[in-house]
Amino acid sequence: MTHVVVSVDDLVHLDTRTGGPVVASLLDGDVVVALAARDPLLGPIGPWLAVGEDYPASMAARDVASLSWFVDFDDAVIAGDRASEHATLVRAMLTDDEVTLETDVASVHGAYNRPAPPRPIRIWYTVDGAIVHDSTVLRGIPVESATTTQHYHD
Repeated sequence: MTHVVVSVDDLVHLDTRTGGPVVASLLDGDVVVALAARDPLLGPIGPWLAVGEDYPASMAARDVASLSWFVDFDDAVIAGDRASEHATLVRAMLTDDEVTLETDVASVHGAYNRPAPPRPIRIWYTVDGAIVHDSTVLRGIPVESATTTQHYHD
């Protein structure tokens, strides 16, 4: 997986048709809005979302679900303090089911986030310079390029 940190202008023109999965975060805007505005013929790309007090996991789940109806992508990354717990909430909220969940970062009772994405999305989370999904741990390797890029591999 590759994580790119780019400007909005670079993101809307970034060609991701070759190579493995790509996720993006932005230097100067809202990654969800920019991904929704991107030409889908340029290839799939998912969001890298920094959650926290100003942008809770419940909003990130709503954004991932909404974006999935406009953009084809298979992966999203949740970053921030206690990203694992935030990712648990995001995963739970990407179904049509009622969600009741208690964690140290959120308390959700009888919530819905409908409609669920049209296809499954893998929700990764950051921890100690790696990204994790289930039992898969990918370590980051910085890449020299015109943009901030990091490749993750097992």
